Amino acid sequence: EEGFNTDKKTGKKNGQVVIFLVGILTRMEAAGVALAPLHQFAKDSHRLIRRCTKPDRKEFTKIAIATSIGFAIMGFIGFFVKLIHIPINNIIFGA
Repeated sequence: EEGFNTDKKTGKKNGQVVIFLVGILTRMEAAGVALAPLHQFAKDSHRLIRRCTKPDRKEFTKIAIATSIGFAIMGFIGFFVKLIHIPINNIIFGA
C-alpha cells in the first residue's frame, strides 16, 4: 500500500493514526456543538436570576388575589360541567 509507513511501536500505518485523530476531533467538535445551547441557557438563566427581585407586600397581595380568583373561577366551571354531565350521563346510559 503506497503512502503508508508502518509505525514500529504501534504496528499501525501512519495514515490510520491520522484518520483516528480526525475522528476524535470531529467528536470533540460535535460535543461542543451539542453543549453550546446548554451553556447559553445556563448563562441566560443565571442572568435572569440575578435580575429578579422579591415582590413587595402590595405586589404579592395583588398576585395572590388574582391567583385565588382564577382558582375559584376554574373550580366553579368544573363544578358546573360536572353538574351538567351527571344528568346527561344518566339519560344516555340509564341508571
